Amino acid sequence: MIRSLLCAVLFTSLCPLLVAQQSSQVASTTAAEQFAAPAQQTADVPQSSAGSERNLAIKNARTIHILSETDFLTVSTLDRALMMQKDWEKLGLNIVSNPCGADLELQVNRVVFTHIHTYILTDKVTGIVLASGRVRALDGVVASGPMAEQIVKMLAAARLPGSAAGSDRGF
Repeated sequence: MIRSLLCAVLFTSLCPLLVAQQSSQVASTTAAEQFAAPAQQTADVPQSSAGSERNLAIKNARTIHILSETDFLTVSTLDRALMMQKDWEKLGLNIVSNPCGADLELQVNRVVFTHIHTYILTDKVTGIVLASGRVRALDGVVASGPMAEQIVKMLAAARLPGSAAGSDRGF
């Protein structure tokens, strides 16, 4: 019994490390493939159409549903943090509590035994992942601010004209 408990504890503590290591290995192999065959311009065409599909889904969206899969970051905390962002009103998005009537879904989670809070923004109709990210913070209240800032910045880049170009100039 103690052995199985020890195995379970080791598995849950090492699982986030293994997942992070696998994603970095995948990223390094795709970067190596890109440098090995620079003459493949036909592979860029589907990526650009996928990017335009994502932007079109973000532009056409009117409602967003927030789904929290952790007790450390509640829906109401992230809801308040999103509404406190300065560009939120300009986006024209409404946060709804009914998942059936939403155009976009924002799933929030926290990796077990860590201080990493993650989010995934998906289109409800097509299931396309529009954005994802993570924030390192001690609790959900602290994580909600930077997370909301990342989400609003990404949405503003797709929905608001000239917001992506003007925000990086530093004037």
